[in-house]
Amino acid sequence: MMSLALADRITLARLGLAPLAAASYLYLPVDGGLCFWFCGWLCAFAEISDWLDGKVARARGEVSDFGKLADPFCDVIYRISIFLVYLLPVGGVGYVVSSAGPGTGSAGALLGEGFFRYALVDPASLCGQPLHVVAWIDGQPILGAGLVPWLPVFLMVLREIIAGALRAMTATKGLVLAARTSGKFKAWLQGITIITLMAFPAFWFQRASWHLTYGFWATWICCLVSVGSIIEYIWVNRDILKQLVVRRAR
Repeated sequence: MMSLALADRITLARLGLAPLAAASYLYLPVDGGLCFWFCGWLCAFAEISDWLDGKVARARGEVSDFGKLADPFCDVIYRISIFLVYLLPVGGVGYVVSSAGPGTGSAGALLGEGFFRYALVDPASLCGQPLHVVAWIDGQPILGAGLVPWLPVFLMVLREIIAGALRAMTATKGLVLAARTSGKFKAWLQGITIITLMAFPAFWFQRASWHLTYGFWATWICCLVSVGSIIEYIWVNRDILKQLVVRRAR
């Protein structure tokens, strides 16, 4: 049985940190910002591991073909998983949207005073974030907003599917696509966005409508950089991809 090197173990740790961060975001309470703190720190550890595995591999002479393949795979699974989870209401309630205004009576008892005091959002500030029914009060739905808009997340997922498919098809023919600095910048930007989306509400101990505005623009910037990087990736490797088409034709 193959024994994994330390660097490879650090790389694979991101596959374990992703579901833990997702569970923290979804199921820990919003009171006191616990969901933000735990999810944020787990994501920070995952980003540190992305930097650390390369350092360890080079220092210990453990650079391997497995590590070269596993590192981008684990990066994509971890980051895309977190962005998908951010589409859902944080802590099961999210950034609440209610046309009835701050709750009293049964609403306050059910959802907690902090829910309305810190999380009530003007629908005009949603910026495309998806809404989910998180509670029913006197027959009226209370809607919780996800943290990021769905369209840029969808485009980032599509980008990774295309990149993975191209790498797989060329690898079967013994061809190698050259990595690009834009891909590394894309990953760095996504990591910063993932962490800061948790850090702002954690440090201020409250949910504010400007978090959604920040989430909207930061996610779209990540998306544009991501799409731009795959366009550059295809263009720079166009000669290799032409070889793939020629070989398939034969």
